[in-house]
Amino acid sequence: MSLTSLRNRMLEAFRKRVIFFSVSVLIAFSILVLQLFNLQVIQGEEYARKARINMENYIPIAAPRGEIYDRSFTTGNSISPLVSNRPSFNIIAIPESFKSDRVLLDSLNQLSLFIDINPDQVFKEIKKGNPWERALIKDDVGFDVIVKLASHKHLFPDILWEDAPVRIYNHGDIFSHTIGYIGSISREEHDRLREQGYKYYQTIGKAGIEAEYDKLLRGEDGFIRRIVDVMNRTEGEEIGREPVSGNNVSLTLDYDVQKAAFDALGNSHGTVIAVKAATGEIIAMVSKPAYDPNSIISRDNSQIIRNLLNDKNKPFLNRGIQARYPPASTFKIITAVAALETEKTHPDKRHTCSGKFTLKGYRDTDFYCFRAHGSLDLYGALGKSCSSYFYNLGQRVGPTEIIKYANYLGLNERTGVDIPGEIVGFTPSQQWKMKTFGQPWFDGDTINLSIGQGFLAITPIALSDMMCGIVNNGNIYRPYLLKEVYSPDNKRIIKTTEREKIREVPLSPVTLRTVKEGMRSSVTNGTSARLNYLKIPIAGKTGTAQTRSVRKQDATQHAWFLGFAPFDGDPEETVVVTILIEYGQWGAVAAVPVAEKVFAKMIEKNYFTKKQ
Repeated sequence: MSLTSLRNRMLEAFRKRVIFFSVSVLIAFSILVLQLFNLQVIQGEEYARKARINMENYIPIAAPRGEIYDRSFTTGNSISPLVSNRPSFNIIAIPESFKSDRVLLDSLNQLSLFIDINPDQVFKEIKKGNPWERALIKDDVGFDVIVKLASHKHLFPDILWEDAPVRIYNHGDIFSHTIGYIGSISREEHDRLREQGYKYYQTIGKAGIEAEYDKLLRGEDGFIRRIVDVMNRTEGEEIGREPVSGNNVSLTLDYDVQKAAFDALGNSHGTVIAVKAATGEIIAMVSKPAYDPNSIISRDNSQIIRNLLNDKNKPFLNRGIQARYPPASTFKIITAVAALETEKTHPDKRHTCSGKFTLKGYRDTDFYCFRAHGSLDLYGALGKSCSSYFYNLGQRVGPTEIIKYANYLGLNERTGVDIPGEIVGFTPSQQWKMKTFGQPWFDGDTINLSIGQGFLAITPIALSDMMCGIVNNGNIYRPYLLKEVYSPDNKRIIKTTEREKIREVPLSPVTLRTVKEGMRSSVTNGTSARLNYLKIPIAGKTGTAQTRSVRKQDATQHAWFLGFAPFDGDPEETVVVTILIEYGQWGAVAAVPVAEKVFAKMIEKNYFTKKQ
């Protein structure tokens, strides 16, 4: 190969390299230019926003929860909420804003000179959390403390504070089981609700109305935008968004009737439920023992809650909806309904009570009544609560029909009351007994069933709903506590709860009239006679439930009262009252006096006139 040819080939290769290098440089430069254009022009506004965020702190402004009122917006003689808020502050810090743990601990030690905190304990709690999230140092701090901190801000520039209204339950334990309480949102709750806008630092309803209607009550938090320099020193601040208060709500509860029921229970363990039968509005729902929600809404409430949970008296238990009891003689209403509807008896059919009923069989068994009542018809048997009469009646009707009507009237279902935690009652069956115990259903089981003993276990709220169905000629409405939802200024009604029929049981007029008149005779000449002096005619049924308990040798029976007023009055005015006293000996002794005070208060407040 000639020298000239070799040289030309080398020059050609060199030119190709130069061209490749030049094109590569041009492409790289073009990419750089395009990226600069993208950063500065196309995405310039977004990056500017992010830069501003790096210079800003966002401090939440907690939205006040909506207030809660009774049905008339009054407490006693004045308009005031059952639940309200008072202003307060939380002191917080973002751990990552401190240069080191040593600086954080020094700041906490310095802060302890102004507020009552244990620096070492607070430090340990802060280190357990996310360093980029707000950590609580002290909650429920007054404005005077904030003024002191602000005037000494140079000592701890990374310590912050925020508005944090404190919930006030103005009547303590009287409404504890219906209204409930609020608490810090748990990790599990936050994981479940974060997509609905819940933040990890917020509070949430934990029980009762506070939990059921949390979204209505909670409002929408605002925030303060705080501008800081590279040294995290505040250069200015402004309100980025005002908080929006939660909606106010009025309940169906009547403060005066609720308090009368609460006081009437005294030191007893039990429940009182009063319901307007034609609508399902709950006028009163009391459970005792109770607890004071004000004592458990602080951050440092773990030991308080632990003590309440471990309390043998179970103050957290809403006995109206979360406990089951043998219905005892109140269940005789069901036995009577089943007998009349199946035409196994008629109201005037008489039976002579000698004080006991003998069940014939391989070995005769005696079932006792609490006294010898002599000859009674169905009206008198209900009024006198004669067990012997209903032993005989139950045997004629049989368990299938009795249980069928108990289920028709909802004793084995939840009522759907609008607070969390309701459990379902239990009505047995022949098939259930065979499956559970490997035994057939015996006649003795039917005898016990006919007077509400044996395997039955009913919630007071379900028994109340059953009675509402009798009063309403077979129509049963869902019991409820939320009456109306108002705007935060109470000037606009956002929502009104309408009655909701949940069951209709076609019962004959003879059945309905017989049961009502039998219950009326309990007041005029029977076990509820203590109520007969009241100005409004009342109908009632007592019950005394055997418990097989040895815990209280002198009172091993639960006491029931189930009644309504006015008897034969306007159905729209009728209120059903259900009372259960644990270990109350007898319904007539323990439950009827409570009913007396509840009815007396409703009469005083004109519940049984057209004015209400």
